Parts: sequence; structure tokens; C-alpha cells
Amino acid sequence: MSLADNPDPENLTNADKPAVVDVDGSGNVYVVSAKVRENGWLWLKQWDGQTFKLPPHRVNAVQRIRKERYGEAGSSGMKPQRIEDEDWRRRAREMTSGTTDVDGADEAVVADD
Repeated sequence: MSLADNPDPENLTNADKPAVVDVDGSGNVYVVSAKVRENGWLWLKQWDGQTFKLPPHRVNAVQRIRKERYGEAGSSGMKPQRIEDEDWRRRAREMTSGTTDVDGADEAVVADD
């Protein structure tokens, strides 16, 4: 995966739903997006751009991280979105070049939707 595929904590999309997920056996995992699927599994996108799914029994809690609009409006008329808290933005920037794999993620369920 190229660096161009990495999410940008200073320019998030409307689809990005930043969160800290408490994963059973792995602890807290900070992700750019966490979405519950119809089957109950949690779809996650890491800051390095990788995606995977977790079964419901592995997820203890999901805490959303707030986003904000800032700066000048672009050609669409909308201001860019970013992580509201500077500390969370800093953490995300650090993670865009590293990995935050969840221990025990089943390779068979690691997939894009």
C-alpha cells in the first residue's frame, strides 16, 4: 500500500469515523474509521490504510473521536475536516507510516468491503 493511500488526519472524508476501539486481547486500537456491519462485525481502517474486520465478541467498546471543520472552504464550498484534538491528530500522523495491527486478527477476515 502506498503512502498516498494513507488517511490524512488534517483532511478526513465524511465517511471517516475516527475511534479508539477496545479489542479483547489487544487493548485500545486507534483507527481512522470504525463501522458496524449488518452482521455485527466491526470493520476498521487503520491509519496506515489497511482494513480488517473483527467479530463482535472481540470488541469491548468503541469510543468516537471528534472531528471539526476548519480553514478555508474548497471548490466544493466545504471546509476540510480534521481530528478536533491536536494530540489525537499528532498520534494519527505518527501512525500513518507505521502499523497498528490487532493481535489475533484472523487473516481470513481481513478484507476490504
